[in-house]
Amino acid sequence: MNLYNFMNEIDETILNRGLLYFKDGHVLGTKVLSNGWVEVLVVGHDDYTVSVQLADDGTILKANCACPYRGGPICKHEVAAFYSLSHSFTPKESPLASLLKSLSIETLVAELLKVADENPMIYERLMAYQQPQDQLATFERQLEEMVAKHIQFGHEISGKAVQHFVDDLYELLGQIKEQASVQLKVEMMLLCREECEGVDNQIDDSDAIFSEFLGELHAQLQSLIFATIDYHQDIDEVFSLLISRLRKNTTWVDFELLDLLCEYGQEPRYLQPIIHYIEMMVEVVEEKVKGSLYKVWYELLAKYEEESLDAFLERHADVPVLTEFRVEQFVSQARYEEAIPLILELEAFEENRFDATWKLYRYTIYEKMKDIEGMKKLAYELFVGGNFDYYAKLKKLYGEAFPFIYESLKLEMRRLDKQELYLKMIETEKDQEALLAYVKEDLRYIERFASLLWDTFETEVHHLYEQYIKQELMKVSHRSGYRRICAIFRRYRPFTTDEAYETLIHQLIAMYPRRRALIEELQLLLHELEEESSNQHVEQLSIDIA
Repeated sequence: MNLYNFMNEIDETILNRGLLYFKDGHVLGTKVLSNGWVEVLVVGHDDYTVSVQLADDGTILKANCACPYRGGPICKHEVAAFYSLSHSFTPKESPLASLLKSLSIETLVAELLKVADENPMIYERLMAYQQPQDQLATFERQLEEMVAKHIQFGHEISGKAVQHFVDDLYELLGQIKEQASVQLKVEMMLLCREECEGVDNQIDDSDAIFSEFLGELHAQLQSLIFATIDYHQDIDEVFSLLISRLRKNTTWVDFELLDLLCEYGQEPRYLQPIIHYIEMMVEVVEEKVKGSLYKVWYELLAKYEEESLDAFLERHADVPVLTEFRVEQFVSQARYEEAIPLILELEAFEENRFDATWKLYRYTIYEKMKDIEGMKKLAYELFVGGNFDYYAKLKKLYGEAFPFIYESLKLEMRRLDKQELYLKMIETEKDQEALLAYVKEDLRYIERFASLLWDTFETEVHHLYEQYIKQELMKVSHRSGYRRICAIFRRYRPFTTDEAYETLIHQLIAMYPRRRALIEELQLLLHELEEESSNQHVEQLSIDIA
């Protein structure tokens, strides 16, 4: 405790009483003794002598009072004595101080430089006397020199060169952390961030080490900003610094910096300038950026000024991204009737023409509302639009009336040429008449539907498979194509008799006598058939003998 700072270390009530005693003239005299002791006479209900021992620099080494006060280590009489002594005390100058004052500036500078070179701690302590703006200018120059050392204009760096660059950046980040002023740290980090953004396109960051540094830099900046908010240290200065940096760019938005600035939104005096900035930028940025700005604006109000949210949403009802927020708000409050028209608006936007996301969302709302008619209509739309998952929902919604809807859907699918949906539907229903008709239109599908048709239309399946094989054979003229035809033959095998199978093979050999490769592949099929028949004959003999 010192005569110049004792006010910070004494109970406030006792401090105020002692100060009142001093101001009211209760200190009557001071007597200087030996070894730094001083006696101060303070008059209260009685006359009290306060004894104080002081060091040459004003440090209070010991203090005691003759009064009966036992409520703490310091009484009001001692406080009054301290105030009196602080007004009259003149620290004794040490011999070294007297000597230093007698030396020339040149001699002092030369000696300090020597000592600072030998002792890094002294160097850092002396550098602390540098003014913040001087320190910032020095740092900026150092940063620019470091970047110039590693990166030449127009040249990309990669591999170890990137590692060396990032190592130097981390060293600079370490220097920033050692600064005493929060504002200065933030300014330095922003300079470092801007410099990194300027050279980002010249760095081959295959190992992501540069990205990791940028992440660490952002985390450190975020931590500093949280500290200014939590401890109110340089809070006004840092806020002004951040918003001025954002305002420097009049055509684009640094969203990473804006997100950091929004942390100040919890304070009303900061919230309005942030909103004013967003409001200003919404008018000048490109359309694709506006949605992101409106989103930040909405989130600020939702977090810090919820009472103004409804008015905000109403005022900007034509902004798609805000319409989405209104929908979420209404749904969370079970205001489904109000949400539906907004979702229909979103579905109508040009960018959502081929995106069924909002239709799907609307369906879930109809489910919550138990709106069966709405669900039927929308499930029909979604199915016709290509979402087969809604076929099962339609079937469940219509129940016994579904056969009529099924016939309607078949006609609609054929009209709209939605072939795959049509096929999935008739396959799901095992609609053999429709499947057979479709296979007759496109013989390729006999392979897909043969097993479904076989029980009822055995002859037709046999005939259509033969037609399909002949059709495909007309399209090929080389061995790989012939092998594909033989693969189809093998898949056809379960749906015909040995006799018909063999007859078709011989028929094709006769049709194409000059295609040696085809004949060789078809003869392999005949050989497989003979082996199969032989094996079956041996098995039958074994059974008969047994």
